[in-house]
Amino acid sequence: MSYELKRREFIQVLMSLPVGYALGCAVDRRTPGQTALGKLVLALGPWSAEDGARADEFVGRFLAADQVVGLYLPGSSTTIQSLARRFSDGAMAVGEVDLGPLPDGERELLVQLAQQIYSLVEVRFYVSSEPPWGECLGERTRYTQPPA
Repeated sequence: MSYELKRREFIQVLMSLPVGYALGCAVDRRTPGQTALGKLVLALGPWSAEDGARADEFVGRFLAADQVVGLYLPGSSTTIQSLARRFSDGAMAVGEVDLGPLPDGERELLVQLAQQIYSLVEVRFYVSSEPPWGECLGERTRYTQPPA
């Protein structure tokens, strides 16, 4: 009888593991510097409000790339946070930023981040309205026609 109770308890624990895993993964474990950097990437990036899900995916991959984030965090964390406060929450594709009133450190970091973002293949393809990397073209003569 005690064997049966332990077996049931074990099965209950096994059944609760996916729920615990899902809740543990749903928690945002980003540091304040990463959150601010993500906010800057959204503001500087080319995505429109309609492409919000695509932009959020990109930010997640951007922040997960240690070699990219390592250029900015943790060394420039305070600069990134102060710079992120200059943009409203949810700002996407701001289009134009006045660099004049920014302190030198913030200005340099903002320009470096913009260069980094727009040097990535995914962003360049998005800006030029190319199909995503690895997807086949729907129109075979696309490259023989002048740009729109």
